[in-house]
Amino acid sequence: MSNSQNTGGKSIVKCIGCLDTQDPDKHLQRELLAADVEIKATILLTKKYVNDVKDFSSVIVDNALDLLGRKVTLQLVSVELDPKTNGPKLSSTFSIPQWALTDDVKPDNSFLAVDNYQYIVLFKVPNDFGEVGAFFIRNNHRNEFYLCGATLEMPDKSTIEFLCNSWVYNTSFYKHDRVFFSNKMYLPDATPPGLKELRSQDLKDLRGDGTGMRKEGERIYDYDVYNDLQLESDRRPVLGGSAQLPYPRRCRTGRPKAKYDPTSEASLKDSGVSTIYLPRDERFSRVKNSGFLASGIKAIAHFIVPAIISYFDDTPNEFSSFDEIKSLYDTGINLHGRLESSKIKPKSKAPADNPFILLDTIFDADGQDKSVIHFPLPDIVALDDKAWMLDEEFGRETLAGLNPVTIRLLTEFPPTSALDPAVYGPATALQNEHILPYLENMTVPDALKARRLFTVDHHDTFMTYMDRINALKDHGKSYAVRTIFFYTSKGQIIPVAIELSLPPPPGAKSAIRRVFTPPIDTGAGVQTDYLWELAKIHASSSDFGVHELISHWLRAHAVMEPIVIATNRQLSQVHPIFNLLYPVCKNTMNINAAARASLINAGGLVEQLFTPGMYSFEMSSVVYGAAWRFDREALPEDLIARGMAVPADSSQPGGVALVIDDYPFAKDGLDLWEAIQTWVSKCVDIAYPTNDAVQHDAELQSWWSEIVNVGHGDKKDAPWWPKADSKSSLVLILTTISWIAGPHHAAINFGQYAFAGYTPNKPSMMRRLVPEKDSAEYQELLADPDAFILSATTSETRATIAMALWEILSTHSIDEEYQGQRLTSNWTCDPRLRAAFSDFSAAMKDLEAKINARNTDPTLLNRSGKPQVPYTLLFPSSTSGITGKGVPYSVSI
Repeated sequence: MSNSQNTGGKSIVKCIGCLDTQDPDKHLQRELLAADVEIKATILLTKKYVNDVKDFSSVIVDNALDLLGRKVTLQLVSVELDPKTNGPKLSSTFSIPQWALTDDVKPDNSFLAVDNYQYIVLFKVPNDFGEVGAFFIRNNHRNEFYLCGATLEMPDKSTIEFLCNSWVYNTSFYKHDRVFFSNKMYLPDATPPGLKELRSQDLKDLRGDGTGMRKEGERIYDYDVYNDLQLESDRRPVLGGSAQLPYPRRCRTGRPKAKYDPTSEASLKDSGVSTIYLPRDERFSRVKNSGFLASGIKAIAHFIVPAIISYFDDTPNEFSSFDEIKSLYDTGINLHGRLESSKIKPKSKAPADNPFILLDTIFDADGQDKSVIHFPLPDIVALDDKAWMLDEEFGRETLAGLNPVTIRLLTEFPPTSALDPAVYGPATALQNEHILPYLENMTVPDALKARRLFTVDHHDTFMTYMDRINALKDHGKSYAVRTIFFYTSKGQIIPVAIELSLPPPPGAKSAIRRVFTPPIDTGAGVQTDYLWELAKIHASSSDFGVHELISHWLRAHAVMEPIVIATNRQLSQVHPIFNLLYPVCKNTMNINAAARASLINAGGLVEQLFTPGMYSFEMSSVVYGAAWRFDREALPEDLIARGMAVPADSSQPGGVALVIDDYPFAKDGLDLWEAIQTWVSKCVDIAYPTNDAVQHDAELQSWWSEIVNVGHGDKKDAPWWPKADSKSSLVLILTTISWIAGPHHAAINFGQYAFAGYTPNKPSMMRRLVPEKDSAEYQELLADPDAFILSATTSETRATIAMALWEILSTHSIDEEYQGQRLTSNWTCDPRLRAAFSDFSAAMKDLEAKINARNTDPTLLNRSGKPQVPYTLLFPSSTSGITGKGVPYSVSI
């Protein structure tokens, strides 16, 4: 800033100081009548400009408006009714004083540790005003601010806390004044008379009326189908609202229908808006926080991907060796001169507008313009760069890797298929002789009976799409894959057969099926079988596709969004279950909106990177309709359904016994499930004295009904939905929701860079099929196995883009809330809840000690494996960044 600008700024401040001394509110608030009492309110807020330096001018404007009398005002609300009006009992209106002269503060107990402003407002109320239960706030400034919270100090020195965490816009944005309730929770029937009307009206405001296009600053939560993923030039079917393609609902934006398709929503550009609508409190961005990371996804799609493509346009687009892949981590990629764009806003702090912020913050960029990006060495190759190729590591990752939720017990062999044999022929080419040599002298029936045969079977999921996927131009080549595993007497799980299948050729009545088995030691040592190695990589790639489309996006992100919407529409902020679910719902809608804009949209990053391409999310819809069940998202039920556990007595975590005890995901997960269920049970016991209280809670019943009948309305008639008709059923519902959003997502998400950052281990796309023996391609494979394998997996360009994406998706934000922690201490005033939460926090510490002990136990071969990557994805706490551990409450990235 120039000297003249500094002088001008001082003059403005001096002028403001003169006028503020004439502020009549300052004197009015101190003229207390003898019959009145004084209540001191400490208000903590964040001004708009902290999110983007270009908004500094808004501070000057708001300061000037404040001096002209357009102030931020507050009014206290009693829990009692006003006997004169029979409506809410209100205090007089008081304004925030010295808006312009107050410096920012850095309170120790706030995660918003910078750029906060603390104001003191002195209220006077009659002696008989009653307990304060809420307050109105009216923003008469032009610009919004973020209201963090408020603390009222009563005459007896007791305090009343308000945890607000909400953007407050100019009063013209709202039909009704913004109201904030204290942190004292009430069931609907127990709501104090003075708050009942406000509680009801606030929920009505959040629900809206289902009409019109949503605008920036609105708070309305509503539902719609996924009809906003396509482009006029790149059509996609509508997901949701039909029996053919059922899907969970997403947030309604109200954008008009596309001119080219009356079933689709118009694009942002055609609708005259720049961002996807979100209820305002769902979007917040600071450096390295969850909103920043969501914005970073857009930066990768819009700026970094084109720069990487440009970089590799000038170089060979193939890895020539595995060593060349490792060199990427050593030298990085210089994008200098490739990020120039008229769309970049150099002064912006938002990655979506200024990718250099993302490069510097996440990718450890260097160079004068911060355009040389570096990738950390993924854990899977950090200590042993060959271990990922071992059969035992391939097997171990089904229990302790990126997608440990698809392996299931094999109950019959050969395996069967639900597909029509008249179209696809026999279900499999697998026979007993394929696997007998690896069963430690057991027969196949004996191995089945002993529960030692397992499978990861994606055959039916992929087979009906294989012709379309493999016909995509300049895209992937893949198979419908089945893998058979054997649990050895040493306690390791190893692959014993992989079946790769393609649909019947034109005119044929049977699928093309090839079976690959591991090489056998004939006495001269085990010789590498490169066809087997290619089959493993195809199986790994297929499972990675299922991981991203089903285990990750569908089973965490997509299924949680309607739950978040219903929670905000049907449960008041003073409802005890809203208080429980608040951290569970945090940031999910923000990251999902970012995904719709850049990841799962037509031509988005997922379609670019994964073999199913344009069919990716249509396939996830088919799986949702055929296989997703809320009741089986509960970890114990999921394990039982997959045959990985059997029912046991209540002394066992989750009431089940594992078939493979050294199953790290399940072992740690069941302990975590048990702790969450205990915490939820205590919350429900505190909130509800009886089962009847659950049944007669109108808000709760509306909440669960809306989740089932609207949010997941395409499956509303399924018989397996639990009823929210007792304390125990409610505990199961809430624990399952907490599991999906927290531990399930953490186990699936935060290991993406560790396992897939080295793309040969988890290639998102395969580009060549396995060659037939004696073919020219087979000779090419034998001549240079590494070069052939690398030419069959993800290209150099796509691999580098994938590395950038997996890195940001695996990053914990600085505002993450982990299981057993809360970012603020004023989330409740109930000592019973505080005691229960203290127990939950202690349980998380105990679990961390257990996990550390398990990871150092040499008898547990599946915990670390040869690559020495200890299983920590369900270790509850973490620092920010890529840590490979930490279980947040919510789907936050």
